[in-house]
Amino acid sequence: MRTRWIVYLLTGCLLLIGLAGCQTTNAAQTAAPAAAPAAPFPKEGFVTFDEDGRIWVFQADAKELAEYKDKGELAKFVVRPGAGPQGKTLKAPDSETIIHYMTRTPGFATFLEDGRLWVFRDGAKELAEYKDKGELAKFVVRPSAGPMGMTLKAPDAETLDAYRAAQ
Repeated sequence: MRTRWIVYLLTGCLLLIGLAGCQTTNAAQTAAPAAAPAAPFPKEGFVTFDEDGRIWVFQADAKELAEYKDKGELAKFVVRPGAGPQGKTLKAPDSETIIHYMTRTPGFATFLEDGRLWVFRDGAKELAEYKDKGELAKFVVRPSAGPMGMTLKAPDAETLDAYRAAQ
């Protein structure tokens, strides 16, 4: 008699475990498919991909972008360890792509000149002057204050402060 109750009890437990497992499986099967992962650290004009914690960066119209999508890692590329957002390693077809990506901030125009980064607010009168004549007569310099430790130059300190805050 006792043995029969033990068998019933064990059978009931196994049945409950089996049913619970079926419910989990059914719930997983009916769940909506996962959405494609968002591009890491997006910036206008660029396409990015996360590959094992390293960020591939391409200009949106780059011919290398199609090659990467088709074949994966490029035969020739540049790597900047720890230079990206949150200390991530950046990979790109060339150094210029990485520099443009890292210095691109909405609301600002940037120009690399002799390893220094000129920063202007979009539409500023000093931006037009810089485009016409080159270096401004009056400007502010902040050594090693920019992306990747670049020296920043701008018409005024407020522009540099706003640029750094927006990054």
